[in-house]
Amino acid sequence: MRFGRIFFVIVLLACIFETVRLWTITPAQMASHFDIAGNPNRFDAKEQFFGFEIETMLVVIGMGVIMQIVVLITPVEWINLRMPNREYWLMPEHRDELTDRMSSFAGMLFGIILSGVQAGFELAVSANLHQPIVFNARLMWMVIAGSFVATVLLLFWLMVSFRIRSSGS
Repeated sequence: MRFGRIFFVIVLLACIFETVRLWTITPAQMASHFDIAGNPNRFDAKEQFFGFEIETMLVVIGMGVIMQIVVLITPVEWINLRMPNREYWLMPEHRDELTDRMSSFAGMLFGIILSGVQAGFELAVSANLHQPIVFNARLMWMVIAGSFVATVLLLFWLMVSFRIRSSGS
């Protein structure tokens, strides 16, 4: 169940790589905010734009790491879980597996959030690389919808993962 934490680290590394790559191809002055139609209505220096991106990413990364750690150190009795087979999973012999699953879930959730945030910055940079500068709001809505669907599927997967597998047949 460490997949979630591995996913989080892979997304984090991809975001770092992409931020560095984008820095090298962007103009010195960039559209940093767009109206509902995708037209730029605010311009900032490249340094300010990427400073804001880095600040945003650090907040998401920090929250992701904190949530993964909190799940690992929180006493099981404090967790108000509404899950299948609650009594089974709260037994002391299942604590490690429970906290591992929850921590992995937090890693995957924040990996999805981080991916969505990075996609927003990617779209803003992409808009600045074309003339006229127009933000692709339709694609951003698709990213938001995709992040929402991925989160719902992740929640479903989490609930299903707490089923008890029968040892017979």
